[in-house]
Amino acid sequence: MKHLILILSILTLSFFAGNVDAGTGCSTCSSVESCSDSYTEKACPDNTCADTSHEHKAEQKTAVEAVDEPAHVNTAGLKTLIDSGVPIIILDARSGKYDDGKRIPGALSLNSESKPEEISKVLPNKEALVVTYCANLKCPASNLLYKHLKSLGYSNLIEYPEGIQGWIEAGNPVKQAK
Repeated sequence: MKHLILILSILTLSFFAGNVDAGTGCSTCSSVESCSDSYTEKACPDNTCADTSHEHKAEQKTAVEAVDEPAHVNTAGLKTLIDSGVPIIILDARSGKYDDGKRIPGALSLNSESKPEEISKVLPNKEALVVTYCANLKCPASNLLYKHLKSLGYSNLIEYPEGIQGWIEAGNPVKQAK
């Protein structure tokens, strides 16, 4: 119960400390280069990027889809959650050429194309608290992994949309996995 209260407090603080605002999204990776740095280029599979503007999302959402959206945590909230000692599994959703090997310390690598058998080896407890992230606000990989895990019955999922770029820009440590 103590962990649940702490997690809810962190999510609430993250929300009120400032919602994540991606601004207007870019429609292709080549145009993203003008929006942000090279992390986005490396993270956009098939030369497509998600439009993450709040207006665009509001137009596309139905009530059912809104309920299925992940809880989000910002950089400060994730740092607080990690520092609190709450048992948490952090998953880097980048894959292949989009994965530069930089990780939030303790993060493991899984992506939305991971097979259920592979996932169950990394996440044997479907009730575990799991945070997914990818490159940055424009990267769709963390949301795709979130949806994949949810479809497999994992229930305590949080998305960190600012990704490794937001983590590094805030001056937080990274480890090199590759």
